[in-house]
Amino acid sequence: MIQKNDRTSSKTKAYENLRYRIITQELPPGELLKEKDLTTLYKIGRTPLREIFIELQRQGLIRRVPRSGTWVAPLDLNFVKQIAEVRIPLEKLAGELAAEKISAEQLELLGRILEKVESDQFLEDADLQELIQSESRFHHIIYATTCNQKLEELLFEFQAISSRLWHSVFFTKEHLQRMFDEQREILEALKNRDGKRCGELLVKHTQAYFGRINNLKQPLKLAAA
Repeated sequence: MIQKNDRTSSKTKAYENLRYRIITQELPPGELLKEKDLTTLYKIGRTPLREIFIELQRQGLIRRVPRSGTWVAPLDLNFVKQIAEVRIPLEKLAGELAAEKISAEQLELLGRILEKVESDQFLEDADLQELIQSESRFHHIIYATTCNQKLEELLFEFQAISSRLWHSVFFTKEHLQRMFDEQREILEALKNRDGKRCGELLVKHTQAYFGRINNLKQPLKLAAA
């Protein structure tokens, strides 16, 4: 997993921007990712770029074929629905574990994320990438607090894949703001060490999205031909 301790590093910035561009489909399914173009764009070497590729592939966002190339992965509605069946009980477990194990420092980090996005000045000045990354970072911190590496990796991967469909079909800034409101409730449950409540809220937060995809049918013109 790409380390985020140094949020100013060129590698971290390149990773977050490339991930964002895939999730929002600025880079659509099937798009060829050319190493030379990306190293020039992000001003990084081939080794850090390939490390970024490894992480994005692990998240199911890209596909790599040796001696052939690297492409943005197709977006399969049926696969996302299968993920939903697995992800929902894992979100519940993550909430229960997080309420038990979260540290004061991690609670403070979650609080700072919400304070930032709830400020009028931030909402006025922030670009879409900042808002989406803030929403995603909130979840990633919770996953990390479970102290269960496999659970963290699975939920991180599932969220990345699900976010692509969410952004393609459902996304509005108003919807994103409602998600931040739900995260405020999750934070309060974590502060109260209420694992049952936190698990329920994470499930509700996730089910609201997956309930909508059940009404969708393939093809969505999202996958590569």
